[in-house]
Amino acid sequence: MFGYVKRAHPRADDAAIRRAIITAVKFEGATEAHFKWDGDFWDCVVRAVAQAAAEYPDFLETTYRDARNNLAYYYK
Repeated sequence: MFGYVKRAHPRADDAAIRRAIITAVKFEGATEAHFKWDGDFWDCVVRAVAQAAAEYPDFLETTYRDARNNLAYYYK
């Protein structure tokens, strides 16, 4: 993953790229940790991502949208 990001952003600092990747992985883990199936499936997905987004507020809205879709796909 580091290589892909470095090629896309060649002037970015290596340490910053590593921090970004680690943060993205932690965000994904938080979405899974917050997922509790206790009602309507999609509502549970939206709630899990919203809780993770509260912990990691610096992503774009498209990232949160993709996280909802990915979480729904993985837990279907």
